[in-house]
Amino acid sequence: RMKTSDPNQNVTGRFRNRADFVISSPGQSLYVWKDVERMPVAVIDELPFSIEIVQPAVPMVRDGSMQLKIVAHKKEGWDEDISVQFPFRPPGVGADSSIKIAKGQTEGLYNINANGNAALGKWPMYAIASANVSGAAWASSQMAELEIAEPYLGINLARSSVEIGQETEIVAEVQVLKELKAPAQAVLLGLPHKVTAEPLQITAETKELVFKIKTEGESPAGNHKNIFCQVTVTENNESIVHARLGNTELRIDKPLPMPTAAPAPMPVAAAAAEPAKPTPPPEKRLTRLEKLRLEAQQKKQAGGE
Repeated sequence: RMKTSDPNQNVTGRFRNRADFVISSPGQSLYVWKDVERMPVAVIDELPFSIEIVQPAVPMVRDGSMQLKIVAHKKEGWDEDISVQFPFRPPGVGADSSIKIAKGQTEGLYNINANGNAALGKWPMYAIASANVSGAAWASSQMAELEIAEPYLGINLARSSVEIGQETEIVAEVQVLKELKAPAQAVLLGLPHKVTAEPLQITAETKELVFKIKTEGESPAGNHKNIFCQVTVTENNESIVHARLGNTELRIDKPLPMPTAAPAPMPVAAAAAEPAKPTPPPEKRLTRLEKLRLEAQQKKQAGGE
């Protein structure tokens, strides 16, 4: 039996482990096994390296991502490549299979991500590392904590259309779900080749974003899907990346054919100058339905000519 080293704590325990030797059908039945109640312990020379997970100060949100910082401590005189793995992942969390802290380096960033159904809560996590120390040698980090939380905001993106070489807008409806201690940055991703949009900021009062979409003469015509928004929230001097918010599409049309030139009108006598017209009100932003109706009318007129 195992006992604590503190005589004031009356706690004991036991160890038992079953080694499975033969497993077969039906139903993965166990045929040969061995139960042991003693655990072998080996004493080896201290490894010339160790690794540490820098504890994140912010959570990772659903449909978000994070870069875990892994620090390698190398003894003086030893400097080799270290391979790092992230063996335990909470439900709904994905990660790179491994990363390498190269010779001469002491830090690495481990990319992890959470899907939309990742299990909420605080989860223990650790990393393991291997390196060549007269053969393969393994070490483990300390136990750290990873928190999975709900997103800080939500975004709905409206569809849009534009002619090649022209500009348009993609409107985003914003729902701020948690307190933003600093402005967040929103970026449109998935835009086709030769199409750009500047990043925008989101504050606690933001209800709507309007991304100015610019196209060029080489922008590809067609219906482009899977355009989404990535938002980075800053808290405790660290980033909370909402990797994918909203989803929309952008239709890029070829320009309408130029109309046939009409005959020059007969000259007429100059008319008296008309009084100055009042300044027209600012142009109203058309809805997507109004844009489609206007485009259909223009195509019909161009075909009739």
